[in-house]
Amino acid sequence: MKFIITSILVFLATISLYAQSDKEFSKNVFSKEISFVRTDTAHGSQSTVIEYPTFLIVIELPMIDEGGGRSSNLAQDIPKAERFLNYLKKEYNDKPVKYVLSSHWHLHSLSGITPFFNQGATLIAAKTNWEYSVNNGLFDKTDTKAFEKQVIQVSKDTIILENTDFPISVLFLDESYTHKPTRDYLFFYMPKNKCIHASCMCAMNEIDFTQRPEFIYNDRVTDLEKAIKSRNLEVENLFKLTAEYDKDKNTYKLPAFNNSYFEEFKQRGTPMEAIVTGFASYDLNFIQSSKDSILCNLIAKKISAQIINATVYECIKQKAYNNAVHWAQILNLYQIGEVNFMDTMGEAYYNAGDFSIAQHISNQLAVLNPNFTNQFKVWEQNKLNEN
Repeated sequence: MKFIITSILVFLATISLYAQSDKEFSKNVFSKEISFVRTDTAHGSQSTVIEYPTFLIVIELPMIDEGGGRSSNLAQDIPKAERFLNYLKKEYNDKPVKYVLSSHWHLHSLSGITPFFNQGATLIAAKTNWEYSVNNGLFDKTDTKAFEKQVIQVSKDTIILENTDFPISVLFLDESYTHKPTRDYLFFYMPKNKCIHASCMCAMNEIDFTQRPEFIYNDRVTDLEKAIKSRNLEVENLFKLTAEYDKDKNTYKLPAFNNSYFEEFKQRGTPMEAIVTGFASYDLNFIQSSKDSILCNLIAKKISAQIINATVYECIKQKAYNNAVHWAQILNLYQIGEVNFMDTMGEAYYNAGDFSIAQHISNQLAVLNPNFTNQFKVWEQNKLNEN
C-alpha cells in the first residue's frame, strides 16, 4: 500500500510539473526547423529552438530576464531551466539538446545553463564571455572545471554541424564592432533558410513609417549591418531576443523581421551616433544661450534621454568638458530625479575640474541610492583610466 501511495504521489507531481511547464512556456513555429519558445510569462524574452532529426539546438537561455544592468553577482534560475528542459522533452519527443548557443554573458542569454550541462549539452560561447560568467558568479561556488570539456570557446568565425542539412555559422564580433553590449559577441547565421540570429543586437522594433516618418535607431543596428555586409551574407530574416507585445491581439509577435523591413528601417531612420555627434558639435556659447530652447526642442521631438546622456560622454571623450556640464544640466532637467543621470552630471563636473559641485552630487547620490556610496572615487578612477 505504501508503495502504491508513493507511486501515485510521484505521478501527480510529474503531472503537476508538466502542467506548470505548459503554462510557463509557449512556442511559436517560424519554419520547419525553427521555433521560438517564450521563457518568461511577464516579458517577451525568447529561446530559439532548432530541431534536427535526432537532437535540438537552443539559442539563448533567458531564464532570468536581465541585461547589462547586472554585471556582477551573476546567477541562474536552475529550477526554471529544469522545467524548460522538461518542456522541451515533452514538446520534441525526448530529443536531447546537443548545443546551447549563447551570444553574450548577460543573464538574458545564459542564466540557465547548468541543467543543460548535466544532461550532456555543449555550450558555444565567446571565450571572453565564458570567462566573464565564471569569474562573476554565474555558477556561484560550483567548480566549473568539470564543465570546461562541454564548452566550445569561440574567438573567430566558425561553422558547426557542417555535415548536416542545417549547418550554422557562428559569427564572432571583435573589438572593431563598437556598439556591442559586451566586449565580444556572437551572431548565428543559418545559410539554409538565410536567417541570422542577432539577439539584442537586432535592436529594431515594429514601426508604422506613415505615422513616424522620422525616428532614431540604436547603433547596434549599424554593427548588425556591418556583420552582414562584411561577410557577404544573404539574409532574408533577422531574429532578436525579445518579442514585442501586440496589445490589440493580446499576444506576443514573432521576434523576427524580414530583410526588406530591415533595409527600409535603416533608410528611413537616423542612427543614434549621428544625432549624438551632431549634439556634441554644438558651440558652447550656443548651448549656454539657448539651453531652454534646446530643452523644448528635445521635449517636442521626444528624444530619448539616453541620447542626451551619450552626448555628455561624447563631450567628455572629446575633452569638451564645459559642453559636457551644460548637456548634463539639460539632461537632468529633461528627466528629473533619475540617479543614473545625476551620476552623469557629477562625472561631467568632475572632468570640468569643479570638484566641489562633483563632491556635492556624490554626497546626494549616496543619500538617494545605496549603490552610489562614493561616486567621486569612481569618477576619479575613470579619469585615471582615461589617461
